[in-house]
Amino acid sequence: MLYQLSYTRVWPILGGALPPINWRRAGAGFGGILPALDSPRRCRSVALRFDLRDLELFVAVADAGSIARAAERAHTVASAVSKRVSDLEDHLGCPLLLRGAKGVELTAAGHALLARARVLLHQAGQLDDEMRRHASGTRGYVRMFANISAIVEFLPDALASFAGQHPDIHVHLEEHVSSAIATAVADNSADLGIVSELPAIDGLTTVPFRNDELVVVLKSDHPLARRNSLAFAELIDQPFVGLHAGSSLHRLLTRAATEADRSLNWRVQVTSFDAACAMVASGLGVSIVPRAATSAYIRSLSLASVPLSDPWAHRQLFLCVRSGAPMHSAAKLLYDHLQSLAVQK
Repeated sequence: MLYQLSYTRVWPILGGALPPINWRRAGAGFGGILPALDSPRRCRSVALRFDLRDLELFVAVADAGSIARAAERAHTVASAVSKRVSDLEDHLGCPLLLRGAKGVELTAAGHALLARARVLLHQAGQLDDEMRRHASGTRGYVRMFANISAIVEFLPDALASFAGQHPDIHVHLEEHVSSAIATAVADNSADLGIVSELPAIDGLTTVPFRNDELVVVLKSDHPLARRNSLAFAELIDQPFVGLHAGSSLHRLLTRAATEADRSLNWRVQVTSFDAACAMVASGLGVSIVPRAATSAYIRSLSLASVPLSDPWAHRQLFLCVRSGAPMHSAAKLLYDHLQSLAVQK
């Protein structure tokens, strides 16, 4: 079965053994991709001449904090890694590392290069993966971005049924916040997306997908746990367990508190709903989460789930695609499949 689903929450950070991607040295390098880098010494303007392996080793050194440890992870010798990084510094005209007896530290230029290098290596890995699938006869490749609510609540069953109908189409799924999803679809970094708020940018067509109900999660012995429903205003003084600051749900709750001329007490912020439920079970606070995404965790941790009565607690998720741009056949098949499920619900 050729269908595969790959899912990444964030751009991967190289650690441990380096991924087995076979990149050939490219004589042309990457002129024009990376901007000038700041450093204590002014960087000269140069035509960049280095390859992905140079960036891969540099990231490994930055992550390991040591050339020797990076060499072990890369299955090579420290002298080879040191030479690659030194050559990279010579090409850029900037020191990237501060070398010391206890390891290395990044310069300002090194930090700037590290952020760009991670993105470039991630994109190169995606390109390598996509081309291998074309070479192996995979009929289609779809890039889909979605928020965490859609990924946890609705997409597992939807993509499983799509896989059964189209086993030769590969779906690459990534989790992002709604604003980043809309931007990615608009600039063709993703073929389609699922967002929890209408995009504030032009060039997108949106259609309703599913409804998303928010509930309050509390310890079963909490004084509010036996209520039939709760208003957000009754919770503002509680310590909160929430998702990270960039998430749509965090923005929604922060906006609701601001409209009430109050601020929330964020005791803990996590990156997943299961982690939020675990923190609530430990007594660290209350949380507001999607009902369908957390029902299994609520049962297993013996938590209480109380409906939130505020109108904004019933959210609409949307499918979004680029306006006026025809989708390729594989993306259109997935889009039509998701639309059909939305109609059924």
